[in-house]
Amino acid sequence: MRLTKIFAFIAAAATFAVGCGGDEPDSGKTPTGGATLKADVQSVEVNNPITFTVTDSEGNDITAEATIYDKTHDFVEVSNPYTPTEDGKYEFYAVAGNAITETIEVTVLPSIPALPEDTNASSTDFKHRILLVDHTGNTCGYCPKMMLALKEVAETGDYHSKYYEAMAHSYAQSDPATSASANAISSHYAVSDYPTLTYNFAYSTSSTYNAEHIKKQIDAQWKESADAGIAASASLATKSVVVNAEVKAAVENEYRITAWLLEDGIVANQTNATEEWMNTHDNAIRQASTTNPISGHDLGTIKAGEKASLAMSLEITGTKWNRDNFKVMVIASAKNNKGKFEVVNVAICPVGDSVAYDYK
Repeated sequence: MRLTKIFAFIAAAATFAVGCGGDEPDSGKTPTGGATLKADVQSVEVNNPITFTVTDSEGNDITAEATIYDKTHDFVEVSNPYTPTEDGKYEFYAVAGNAITETIEVTVLPSIPALPEDTNASSTDFKHRILLVDHTGNTCGYCPKMMLALKEVAETGDYHSKYYEAMAHSYAQSDPATSASANAISSHYAVSDYPTLTYNFAYSTSSTYNAEHIKKQIDAQWKESADAGIAASASLATKSVVVNAEVKAAVENEYRITAWLLEDGIVANQTNATEEWMNTHDNAIRQASTTNPISGHDLGTIKAGEKASLAMSLEITGTKWNRDNFKVMVIASAKNNKGKFEVVNVAICPVGDSVAYDYK
């Protein structure tokens, strides 16, 4: 038997304000289509330029005819190239004649940590790890059964070398290990019964607290070699953790990357705990670089042996989050045979450090 979630979490989505008076383009009109705005970067260090390109519906470059606006800062007109002087997430759109583009987002970071050296540049033979997410809560009466099952799996043979786990504390808002990102991630999996263990990004693959079933699921999804490897570095800024991540493909495909901020050592009494260690919660999801989509940010097509990188920001929003106990989970995904992005590898990067490609 499992528990059904006792709180409903309402996710508020920010919407683009539509101007109701005046005809000035900086009043935030609804996009009309007919033109597309692109930036040469998805993320950039502060005081570095962003170059924009605007094309019409036929792909013709109409940048010279367009005006670029910074939606984030009162719809002010910006130059092209534009050099931001403050970090944060910026949204831009362009107006060209009667056409108003969709907004695009660029993350401006205080400083981007350097990636570690690739010590085996000619290799694409990477160790593979799958993603396990335990949807849980400290007031969930049946969740200790999952904790025991995961402990048994981790202590059996080499199973723990085949996956990394994250804990989505989404059962109750009173849980000190909960977060908006944990709730959003559980919503992606449409979790309603607790505990539930999910695998990679698939909706349909899940387990209850049965160690033998968990092992079978890991065996079914784990591969001898991963389709891609991950290298990453993470640094602590004033209000965020900055992650620089790189994906190296072993198999040509379209790839995405995302980063989750995890916290260890959260002390909270666990309902129905049978052992003292159950009252200390590790791997709790605090923040995600994005949850829409859960698979993260597009890296485009990466050919075998080639690389693509992206810097991401994980905002520190909780006043009681312990910065000394942070680490970063980096997740690479690629298109499967159904056209959906599915996890191909996972890495853990300490904050203030880096993780290199994990070759076999």
